[in-house]
Amino acid sequence: MSSTAQAVLLDSNAYFRLAPSIRPLLERCFGTGPEYSLFVLAELDDEYRTNVRLQHKFAWVAEVEFVRDRRAKRYQLQGQKRTEALNAFSFLDHYATAQEINLSREDLKALAAGFVMNVPVVTDDVGMQRVAEAHAIECWNTIKLLEVMVSAGRIDMDKVTEILEFLDYDHDLPMSKDALRREFKNHFGAIPCPI
Repeated sequence: MSSTAQAVLLDSNAYFRLAPSIRPLLERCFGTGPEYSLFVLAELDDEYRTNVRLQHKFAWVAEVEFVRDRRAKRYQLQGQKRTEALNAFSFLDHYATAQEINLSREDLKALAAGFVMNVPVVTDDVGMQRVAEAHAIECWNTIKLLEVMVSAGRIDMDKVTEILEFLDYDHDLPMSKDALRREFKNHFGAIPCPI
């Protein structure tokens, strides 16, 4: 990654929704002015290994091509940044608990990394979005990321349509159809939503 690339951190669900359709998803930077570089947390693999439901639903995650792609772009904080992220995790966890927002450790770690590194976190989880908003963490949803990828020439509208149609077929849309259509219009304007 060049020193000018804008890092963008995907939560587990965003990765699971997009990686089978955009291959490789992480390894390649895209765009110019700015250039974007997508990452996942190293903990995504730990979460996958310990969750039988994820292993069953997303068996492809263990395939060599996807393992290699994740290894190329794992976000792992070291030194002082790691300490700062642990502190951020603690106060984000406290806030989420006080607000009765149920988030996993992996969700909170993604938000903590986004907070410390000042990078957008891609998530469709409403709870994560609420915590992010309360702590000035830039948060994108999947539709926003797809719009950035189209604008940067990484994918085209046919690929966006393919992804959304598959997620609809798989009953894994990132939000309700009404909300998705509104978000789609916000990001893609007059282009009709494919679902």
